Amino acid sequence: MKTIAILGAGAVGAHIASAGILKDIPADFLLVDINEDLEEGQVLDLRDSLLFSDSKNISGANFGDTALSEADIFIITAGCAQKPGESRTDLLCKNEKILQGISKGIGNIKSTAIIIMVTNPVDILTELAQKIFPLSRGQIFGTGTLLDSSRMKWHIAEKCGLHPKNVSGYVLGEHGDSEFVAWSQVAIRGKRAIDVLTLQEMEEIEQKTQHQAYEIIKRKGATFFGIGASTIKIISSILSDRKDIFPVSASLNGEFGIFGVTLGVPCVIGEKGIEEVWEIPLPEGEMQKLKNSAEKLKGFLSEYQL
Repeated sequence: MKTIAILGAGAVGAHIASAGILKDIPADFLLVDINEDLEEGQVLDLRDSLLFSDSKNISGANFGDTALSEADIFIITAGCAQKPGESRTDLLCKNEKILQGISKGIGNIKSTAIIIMVTNPVDILTELAQKIFPLSRGQIFGTGTLLDSSRMKWHIAEKCGLHPKNVSGYVLGEHGDSEFVAWSQVAIRGKRAIDVLTLQEMEEIEQKTQHQAYEIIKRKGATFFGIGASTIKIISSILSDRKDIFPVSASLNGEFGIFGVTLGVPCVIGEKGIEEVWEIPLPEGEMQKLKNSAEKLKGFLSEYQL
């Protein structure tokens, strides 16, 4: 039985745990939060769902606990949101300190552990986590554009009157404004999307995909359900060593001709985390979009490090 530690027991962390329990993930879950009342309340509430699942247990944990340091997978949802008037640099500085505190609190992390970053901006914080935690680059990655790819698929499915499982393909790049749909890779029931959809339809779907998070946040304050399901999909692939290919935030060292930045690209996910960056062939225009997204993220990091 594996142990999954969720750092941050707020709405996102709790939804990830709930999705894991209801998906019968064969693991023990640990919730960790500096707000102990919130942590305990979430644990008690989530335990009410264990009867309907094969998941063994969920409990709270504190930094320094042996059970925490020996966890197999760490999901980091803790972090500060940007406040009005606060710069990106200020926000990154705060969240880097949170990551450093988490690393110190965990202590001697297992050499086989895997860290999944969920906190936004996920690509940049994954890059910072690479420098903080003593694990290989394949063992530290973020949820990337998996959620965005899910959004793209159901928008296409809705347009075509199909179930989203009939759509394959990826949204790539930053989990943010510079992301893009790699239309060359999108298929609808085996047919190329570019042969099924009009240019106007593709532009509308891409725009909806890029802006959907803003629409959700405007109406309810934050996104919970989709990221919970996306994270558990990744964990299921790790625990089953399924070798699924998901677009996650991966640290690139020459793949796609990109160095020194983390962004959403297709990766083979197995029991060791990212086992391979899957370098799909992209036409020149899409490759340039990927490189533009990488340059944008490099600019953020450069600004932060000044």
